[in-house]
Amino acid sequence: MGSSLYAGVSGLNANSAQMDVIGNNLANVNSIGFKADKIIFGDILSKSIGGAGSAMQIGRGVAVSGISTQFSTGSLETTTNVTDLAIGGDGFFCVQDTDNNSYYTRAGAFNVNKDGLLVDPNGYTLQGASGEDMSVFGDLNVTNAMSAAAATNTISFGLNLNAEAEIAETFNASQTIYDSLGISHTMAILFTNTGANTWDYEASLDGNPAASGGTGTLTFDATNGTLLNPLDVDIIFDPPGGAGGANVGIGGLVAWDFTSTSAGSVTGYASTSAVNELYQDGHSAGELSGLSITTDGVITGYFTNGEIESIGKVLLSSFKYPGGLTKAGANLFVETIESGEPISGNPGEQGLGEIISNALEMSNTDTATEFINMITAQRAYQANAKVITTTDSMMSELMNIKR
Repeated sequence: MGSSLYAGVSGLNANSAQMDVIGNNLANVNSIGFKADKIIFGDILSKSIGGAGSAMQIGRGVAVSGISTQFSTGSLETTTNVTDLAIGGDGFFCVQDTDNNSYYTRAGAFNVNKDGLLVDPNGYTLQGASGEDMSVFGDLNVTNAMSAAAATNTISFGLNLNAEAEIAETFNASQTIYDSLGISHTMAILFTNTGANTWDYEASLDGNPAASGGTGTLTFDATNGTLLNPLDVDIIFDPPGGAGGANVGIGGLVAWDFTSTSAGSVTGYASTSAVNELYQDGHSAGELSGLSITTDGVITGYFTNGEIESIGKVLLSSFKYPGGLTKAGANLFVETIESGEPISGNPGEQGLGEIISNALEMSNTDTATEFINMITAQRAYQANAKVITTTDSMMSELMNIKR
């Protein structure tokens, strides 16, 4: 009868532990990225009552064999914050504390801190790739990004020069171009009708004529108004640009594009002279004005100069045995010998899930299932308590035999 007492006690302990697991799962039903636990029971080594080699055995009770984390994906909740991220599939975000200790999480509630870093609610920094070729791994900084200035190398005009214009009539076409510091300049082309379907042109930069290539003649077909024998023109300005050694073009050379597929059409129709298209490939420096994050983790920056550039990439980590990870609190996991070392990769590749921006993964706790587990744990606890009280009554009857 003593064995039944200890078996009952083991049942009380095991089902008490199950209630602890259930209570924790339910307590975290609203925790972002929380992964519910499942308790696993196993019987205790039985004793033989039929001698050596006998198959007659009596169990000694129950013990907790393990507590496994369930890594099924929780439901997704849409948010208005572009840096709220969820993983549509397997994988973990990697974050680091100030001591460079790495943690892994499914909770993607990230925000930009005062230093421009993407951090979680614990202040830990999201890890990823950055640099021109996305080869620099470490903290993701988004607000220190700038769009560098680019000098104008190529220009193009889409325009019509009136075939019915009077001789010596002029038309001015101008556009803004940029030097290597991002300073804007006005480049103008003055067209003068010389008759017989021809127009002379003269280029200037901020009112200063070009050193070479800035003058020439455009001739149009008298029957259909198309430009005859169009050739690209290299215009050289001297000095080559703005203050401080800044250049427009390459050392002051700006290419006027007539022939590429993207070049504006220059025509000589009997219609009012007008500019209908402008192109130049330079721009000023720009500050970050907005972000977007694609499914493959690329962080795209939108800048005040109109440029759109990739400024970083969120990477994900996977483990050979995620069940071997240890919970560190705050929805964080740490690697162990059992989990193996993390393997980092691009979202959507190598079995990793895709990044979903403006979304958060909620807890995967199934409330209905936990309530059912709670009922069974409660009944099991009552049954084991009944075993103890019944065994106690039987032992009392045994003691009364002597009377």
